[in-house]
Amino acid sequence: MKLADEVVELKRRYRIVGRDSELERGLAAVRVNHHLMIEGPVGVGKTVLASAIASHLGRKVFRVDGDERYTEQKLSGWFDPPVVLEKGYVPEAFMPGPLTEAMKSGGVLFINEMNRMPEGVQNILLPAMDEGIVEVPKVGRVEAEDGFVIIATQNPREFVATTSLSEALSDRFELLLLDYQSEEEELDILRSRTPEAPDESVRCCLWIARQTRSHPNIRRGASIRASMSMMKLLSVFSGDIPSGVRKAAHMALPTRIELREESRATLPEVIDQIVDECFSEDGASRSAQDDDGRKDDLTGRGRGSEPQGKPADLGDIMRVLDPNHSYVADGENDVGWRIAQNYQKIRLRLSDPAALELVRRIAIRATINRVLRLLGPVSLPMRITRGPFSPGDEREIDIESTVENIADRTHIQPSDIIVEGREPRRLSVALMLDASLSMSGDKLAIATAAIAVLALRLKMVDFLIITFSDRPRVVKRLDEETDLDRLILSLLEFNASGYTNIEEALHGGQKGLSKADTSDQVGILITDGNYTVGNDPSKAASAFKKLFVVMTESHDCRLSVCESVAESGRGRVFSVSEFDEIPRTLYRVLRVVGQGSKG
Repeated sequence: MKLADEVVELKRRYRIVGRDSELERGLAAVRVNHHLMIEGPVGVGKTVLASAIASHLGRKVFRVDGDERYTEQKLSGWFDPPVVLEKGYVPEAFMPGPLTEAMKSGGVLFINEMNRMPEGVQNILLPAMDEGIVEVPKVGRVEAEDGFVIIATQNPREFVATTSLSEALSDRFELLLLDYQSEEEELDILRSRTPEAPDESVRCCLWIARQTRSHPNIRRGASIRASMSMMKLLSVFSGDIPSGVRKAAHMALPTRIELREESRATLPEVIDQIVDECFSEDGASRSAQDDDGRKDDLTGRGRGSEPQGKPADLGDIMRVLDPNHSYVADGENDVGWRIAQNYQKIRLRLSDPAALELVRRIAIRATINRVLRLLGPVSLPMRITRGPFSPGDEREIDIESTVENIADRTHIQPSDIIVEGREPRRLSVALMLDASLSMSGDKLAIATAAIAVLALRLKMVDFLIITFSDRPRVVKRLDEETDLDRLILSLLEFNASGYTNIEEALHGGQKGLSKADTSDQVGILITDGNYTVGNDPSKAASAFKKLFVVMTESHDCRLSVCESVAESGRGRVFSVSEFDEIPRTLYRVLRVVGQGSKG
């Protein structure tokens, strides 16, 4: 059967609307036994497509849902305790996991939201994908039969709740990108799910959900799931359609959209604005072309956005930076980072509020994106905890420890079974940034964004941030909620000064850490070691449980001071020659602390 015919059959069988090109490419990959990664935002049908393609192959499908608590044993397999106690580590005691089952049956391993899995679990897949083998302790080598393939999905590489796949793992996948479907296709999907609903209701619910994707106050818009939810709610509300739609929108949208930090309106106000526009004279009847054209690609503004006036032009902004520069858009990331690096200069020369707002947004996003690229995949080391089993305990049985514990006992109690689990260390981190003349706003922002992104990704890191010149300034307290955009902006706008007092900065960092409710506390000092006021900082460093120094190399950096401070703080020195090395270096420091090692 030709691929085109297979696509038609697959769409009919699994009730898929549109996606002809995506299905054809996905089928082509798995037909030649290439592993397939489907990436896209929430609600675009990644799981539906992956499940349909996997089932269509006619092979056994083994599904795994990505979770940060998922272990290597759950993926590859484990030993059945009663059989081990009776017969030892014999082959029949081994319970294959979804990976080994898929390999031995020549089936499909379907991993949903793969980039939510820990890095260690992901790495088990490398030999299976590369050589078709997995080495299982006490079992030996498991070889894949013909037909074994992995189909995975992942959310976009954002910094919340996901990790980037390693370069080695990504290299084993063919990538299929999904985006939101056209208005016509989404309308067909909604009609098929709610065939009895009035057409006006269907169009209104869809229009409102689509408008959230281009609204100037909304960072992350709603998927078609929001439309479906609104339709179901609307079916039970009494009254006219506008009042029912408004009630449904206020219930369905808040959990599915995310406001921009700079939004002047609240979430309910934004939802009311969209609903009002829907039922205005030309709202829901606008053409798809007009709908798709509401948002300017660079400014993010549409009709009714604030501040009003002539939209800011990126070319004009770049000419403010360099009057002789003939601006050519050669990539948003490169341009954005150039704006971030020169943010102070640009904002001083701009008088238009609309242009300044655009510059702020671009600089913040560019800083975060740069940090994400520099960090790559991250995960905090997990420590293994062992103890006796108790009812309701979800930890896995430690077979070897349990066998040793009950070897000579005639009566076995549940508490005689030893279980083990993995949990990350909760860390409290004081980041102290030298804000002398060598540390311009973009460098401070990179370091700040790095620790903030790491805290968000690793989830077990509480942090405070102090910048210092002749005196320390607390930028974020330990118990303060993180507003990442505002945090980065405050550092981009920070004016560095010439005097440096490392001693006072260390006192400030230790004072902040003293309020932590965790035992694992660490200070990270980013400096060149060249203090110009205050006493030798080594004595202040001794108050830390752990203190690491990230030394920024320069012509006047003082290695002896950095080494003395780190030694007094029972830590070590990490040297960086480029500020782009700071994000990964901060991650290395957290890894060292998480492993409970001096490094």
